[in-house]
Amino acid sequence: MNNLISVIIVNYNGADYIGESIESIIDQTYTNLEIIVLDNNSSDDSVQKIKQYPSVKLIESKTNLGFAKGNNVAIREANGEYIALLNNDATAEASWLESLAKVLDHNDEYGSCGCKIISYYEQDYLDSAGLLINPSGMSRARGRNESIHDYNISEPILIPSGCAVLYRKKALDEVGLFDEDFFCYCEDTDLGFRLQISGWKCFYVSEAVVYHRYSSTAGKYSLFKTYLVERNHYWFVIKNFPLSLVLMNPMYTIRLYLYQLLNMFKQKGATNELMTNTSTKKLVLTLLKAHKDVWKMLFVMLKKRSINNKLKKVDNRQIKEWIKQYNISVADLFKS
Repeated sequence: MNNLISVIIVNYNGADYIGESIESIIDQTYTNLEIIVLDNNSSDDSVQKIKQYPSVKLIESKTNLGFAKGNNVAIREANGEYIALLNNDATAEASWLESLAKVLDHNDEYGSCGCKIISYYEQDYLDSAGLLINPSGMSRARGRNESIHDYNISEPILIPSGCAVLYRKKALDEVGLFDEDFFCYCEDTDLGFRLQISGWKCFYVSEAVVYHRYSSTAGKYSLFKTYLVERNHYWFVIKNFPLSLVLMNPMYTIRLYLYQLLNMFKQKGATNELMTNTSTKKLVLTLLKAHKDVWKMLFVMLKKRSINNKLKKVDNRQIKEWIKQYNISVADLFKS
């Protein structure tokens, strides 16, 4: 098979690396593709650099749409049977698309494929081999900062990272695109989970390799990222988890907060690194704003939950088994 692949790159102030990202797609061994770049109203010279590649279809947004809506706008302009997403700060090996497409070509039950995403700066270490989920709804990359050699086996996974992924367009048409209310962060977790509960499986392809500059756009530890992750992971739970896990979420949340406070006291972990760049007051205000916005949109998310339940093809027992199988501990969740 030689299905058309639409490769989508959402860019925001990525002038320093967007060219390398585009060139890695132009150099793919899989040639039946189109490249669509959506620029989120960058203030640097990204647009000028993108325009140097005449084969690229450029969509210039007048505002910053975020990752979720930015990708959705581009997907709606795409013509491919398969939709590939690549971060603007990521570079793909030449066989990336070919390796992913082979899996979807020969396995109709798969709605998406994840890949081996390696740290751009430390190439012996992994950035992601899919996503893992804590019962709280928080997610983290599978294999983050572990040896790349520990993830050489291709296998089914729960959710692919939105940094570099191949989706079957038919699956997206069935379950819907990214939730635009998320703006960015957790939207790939939400979409990947919706695909699974709607009966679409996901496969990790170890031979498909991408190199990623982690959090180049929003920063590794920032209040902006903290706010979005805090708010969005609650929305993800409300929309997708069995009711029993939704009701237990306050318990899991308290556990997360206690663990983070302990890490701050011991001066270790991701939360402590965030605190080196901000104040306790600003962090508390950020978390309170996130919680306020969760409740503000509660009925909207409950309506989306109702829609998801209508598409659901697995029972709650299976969902709980997935969360056990692809679980990440609280300790691993907050590793630096």
